[in-house]
Amino acid sequence: MALQHRGAEKYVICVANGNVSCYSSKNMDEVVDKASSNRVIGATYADNDEHLYRETIDGFDVALLAERAHSVFDDLVRGIGRAMKSGSTNDIVAAFNLYSNVDGIPSFVAISSNGEVLAWRSPGGLTPMVLGGYGFDMAIISSESTAIDILDADIRRFVAPGEGFYISRYLLKNFRVETSVKSRLCLFELLYLARHDAVIDGVSVYEFRKRLGEELARVFDKDVDIAVGVPETALPYAIGFSNAIGRPFELAFVATGGRARSMLKFDPREKIVAIHLKMNPIRSSLEGKKIALVDDSMVTGSTVKTVSQILRYRIGVNEIHLLIASPPLISPCPYGVLKLGTENLLAANLTKEMAEKYLEVDSLHWLSIESIDRVAKMFRLNLCGRCFGVHFFG
Repeated sequence: MALQHRGAEKYVICVANGNVSCYSSKNMDEVVDKASSNRVIGATYADNDEHLYRETIDGFDVALLAERAHSVFDDLVRGIGRAMKSGSTNDIVAAFNLYSNVDGIPSFVAISSNGEVLAWRSPGGLTPMVLGGYGFDMAIISSESTAIDILDADIRRFVAPGEGFYISRYLLKNFRVETSVKSRLCLFELLYLARHDAVIDGVSVYEFRKRLGEELARVFDKDVDIAVGVPETALPYAIGFSNAIGRPFELAFVATGGRARSMLKFDPREKIVAIHLKMNPIRSSLEGKKIALVDDSMVTGSTVKTVSQILRYRIGVNEIHLLIASPPLISPCPYGVLKLGTENLLAANLTKEMAEKYLEVDSLHWLSIESIDRVAKMFRLNLCGRCFGVHFFG
């Protein structure tokens, strides 16, 4: 549940009990009931079962759960299976070394029928990985620190790119692979995907987002009454921005029901429903005001357009000045973190003036590449910016 915000629509649990059995469902209770063993991998992921890879070698089972599909995993799971069956950690490292220079390979965890667990953060380090535990009795590997926090466990270390862990009943051993791949964290992790309370590679996501909000004040020259954020990822940006310009931050919207990530919805109907469920406006804080509307990023523009229409036609605000806490998104992600083509990206197809008319806002302000680079250096981060038209920030 602590990772549902990453766009999860399906739950999977793999249980090791002499063999490996995997269960998946959109209903969490259905898979939790299958977790009868104390050696379990639980993961959430979106879309379908393409993130799960299985291999059986002479009765020895291995299941691999990856954060995204990749062409190397069919071969890699066989190599890992043979290495884990041999019981040699040297063989395991050798299996990883065959793929250590593959750019864009996702991170993953694997479990064997003996209850051994392998976890590997890819050399590119696009997404985070954290090791936690309870005393000496249990090891926990998570994509984000919040899952470990919520289990009331301790964060032991942030796993480095190219680093892996072999975990058995009596042993926890780490290893690293040699690689020529330059590590860089996906900027969208810090902009959108991670929770506000997460810590990624030692960096507070909340503080990073507030600092980007302060940077937005450098590109803004309008007079507004209040600053508001698009729920809920944009709230820290709006707080940082309002502090920097000396105007009050107001809560503008209240969500209904469970948390829905509208940007990660690809069906138009589901997207609109998700937007309206999290965007019920607070009329008293908005009516008749000149508003700075802050959002973390803009992909298709459908969320912002819906919000601006709600503010103009249902509430009656005087002005809407839109601020995006990232540069224009102009290219598809080459690694599949965000699965949208160029034809879907607003900034790749409309000029700034055309975007203002389409979004029905009085002005539009993007954060510059220089601002992102400045904040990345401040937090000592090396970030991937391919979808924003640059290779690296920081």
